[in-house]
Amino acid sequence: MFAGLRSRARERDLRRADRLLAEGHRFEAAAGRAQAEPAYRKAVELLTARLGGEASATLAARVRWADTLAQLARREEAAAELRAALVHCPAVLGEDHPSTCNARRSLATLLLLQGHPEEALELTETVLRRRPAPDVLGLAAWDVRLRALGSLGRHREAADAAPALRERLAQAYGADDLRTLKIGADRAQHLVQLGEYETAEHECRELIELRGAVDLFQLAVTNALVLALVGLGRHEEAEAAARKALTRAEGDVGISLALGLARSLRGSGRHEDAWRAAADAKAKFLLTNPRPVLAAPVHTVLAQTLLGIGHLPQAEAEAHRAVELAATHLTPAHHSTLEAATTLGTVLAATDRRTEAIEHLTRCAAAWREHYGPDHPRTRATEAELAALA
Repeated sequence: MFAGLRSRARERDLRRADRLLAEGHRFEAAAGRAQAEPAYRKAVELLTARLGGEASATLAARVRWADTLAQLARREEAAAELRAALVHCPAVLGEDHPSTCNARRSLATLLLLQGHPEEALELTETVLRRRPAPDVLGLAAWDVRLRALGSLGRHREAADAAPALRERLAQAYGADDLRTLKIGADRAQHLVQLGEYETAEHECRELIELRGAVDLFQLAVTNALVLALVGLGRHEEAEAAARKALTRAEGDVGISLALGLARSLRGSGRHEDAWRAAADAKAKFLLTNPRPVLAAPVHTVLAQTLLGIGHLPQAEAEAHRAVELAATHLTPAHHSTLEAATTLGTVLAATDRRTEAIEHLTRCAAAWREHYGPDHPRTRATEAELAALA
């Protein structure tokens, strides 16, 4: 009798778990991840209680729940759940199973946001080895892989690989799909970091024309365009583009555009205005939950603008903070890491610590040359700064 009751209770809970998973999927399809999360969580609890944490159904549900947590920016929880699932997914579900691959892809995305691109790259390459002719999951992993390459300072590889991924995404989703266009935006950012400003400007303008509507994608492309224009010395155009975009931007892209505005104003010699724009970017950064990779650039640009208005002690403090944050969240070859270090060297020179500045900038010039090449604008600018100090 009791065995029968237990069996019926078990079956009832399993049916309820199935309903909750279906409900969560419906919520997600309607862009209701906040409503989907509790449904997935309860389903995982029921499946764990009735089947065990290592059962295939439990693992698949756990990965879906964790992916939803990640989409809701509950990154620490999501990463913990994904790591726990990946202890068993390969053996229980198989290396090629969609849940195993999705867990690796989702964890790689989180690791990238947390400043661990090496591990992210390894996870995505594991997925791509299993899916040499990428399907939907493979394409998503390929996307994360290119972003990881950029975080490692390997922008040339990422920029060169982007057209092939964009073509595959166009075949899967259409040329006008945001997933396809996003790869073009990412490539433009890589081109900016490589100092290929004219090509970056051309590709940004093409993307803006293709998209038409003003949305988060177009704002992100505009951010790359602003940086390209600053690199080309067309500061008034950069300022106009940044100001127009900032009327609609918020979050990470709003912070990035505020930094771009500060750079354009600094390039125009309007140092007080540049400092105010950089201070605004820092205020936005402190009030939101931005990606950690933005921390170093916020302090770097603020240091540059403080230097412009002659506030040397504050500029040095901000530059040191930028270097510390870059060491915490970025890799040694990351563009923002080298910019932070170079800015500190410039500040040291401005405070008449010539020997210290020369030693510091010598290391920076060598790093720019090693990671970005002798013809990169930053390499040339740092070497020119060194020559002026000699």
